[in-house]
Amino acid sequence: MLNAQHGQNIHGVPGSDQRVAPGIELANPMDQGIGSVVRNAQRLFGVTSRQCIDVEAWQQLTPEELSARHLDAQDVAKAAEKYQCNRPLGLNF
Repeated sequence: MLNAQHGQNIHGVPGSDQRVAPGIELANPMDQGIGSVVRNAQRLFGVTSRQCIDVEAWQQLTPEELSARHLDAQDVAKAAEKYQCNRPLGLNF
């Protein structure tokens, strides 16, 4: 029981949202590698990512329909920001 009570004291568990070193900013893996090149090429040719299609569909739902999917307006906004759904398609700077 003592270990279970102090379980939240474990820091740096892989996959957690907690920052271990707040002063160090790590690079976003979505902006690196071949995946980033493919995503940017998709956007350049006007292809919308599937995550943005989902976000667009969620934005059309009522709050009751969102709650049935265990979502709210904040979750939709976070997903839109994460996948840069508001950025225009095509070449932009």
